[in-house]
Amino acid sequence: MKNFLEINTKKISYYKYGDGDPVILLHGISSSSNTWKELIDDLSKKRTVYTIDFRGHGNSDNFSSYMWSDFSKDILFFIEKIIKKPLDLIGHSLGACIASEVAALSRYDVKNLILEDPPFFHAKRVGVEGVSKRFSYNLSLAKSSNSMENIYKKLSGNTKLSKVRNLDTIAENLSNLDYKVLEETIDGSALSNFNPLEIFENISNVKTLLIVGDEKKTGQVIIQEEIEIMKQKINNLHIEKLDCGHNIHEEKLNDFKKLVLEFLN
Repeated sequence: MKNFLEINTKKISYYKYGDGDPVILLHGISSSSNTWKELIDDLSKKRTVYTIDFRGHGNSDNFSSYMWSDFSKDILFFIEKIIKKPLDLIGHSLGACIASEVAALSRYDVKNLILEDPPFFHAKRVGVEGVSKRFSYNLSLAKSSNSMENIYKKLSGNTKLSKVRNLDTIAENLSNLDYKVLEETIDGSALSNFNPLEIFENISNVKTLLIVGDEKKTGQVIIQEEIEIMKQKINNLHIEKLDCGHNIHEEKLNDFKKLVLEFLN
């Protein structure tokens, strides 16, 4: 069921499924809550599942700022207003970074934290040029049109994407995306207040599952050296590596689902 939470006259879109202890699912940049559709049925059998569209994504309103700290504040506000008790968090990519910061700051305990291929240090490591290379194509599509049909035509005509699944979903997400999200990420301003090392210190005792793909296939979103830093800082860290790219919950759905359900139980 689609719902909205108002933040300073702006609306954040979210969906609620099932009944039980609460778990929030947070999507990656330029995606939306629909990325979790294959996980919801199993997860909602024993849990109340909340999927949220970040500001500027999906059915949420556009905002004036897209700093990562803004995304975290929105989720913290959501927890205060809607959940009001201990919870679990699952996040992919940007969503994993936000989930970790929320776990560090929330006054309600995060019992289980699941991080899927988080780019904690990626922007710092590759610089503006590297981030731009990763996102420039999506930025050009999001800026050129808010028509899902037009974006889909461009995606389906790109031979480099011939093996990519769910081009229709990608087109829908890009048509709903405020392109300023990508602009602020590329120029680095979105990450100006984001401090992974400080976050790790504050979640050092949170039961955490890190799921990563193959470095070469993910484009080195997170590398072994950075995983080692996490191992040093987070006492209760469990690590699983799968032979796939960055979108692990789509590319290795059954493996991902099994890991998540076992960890939460």
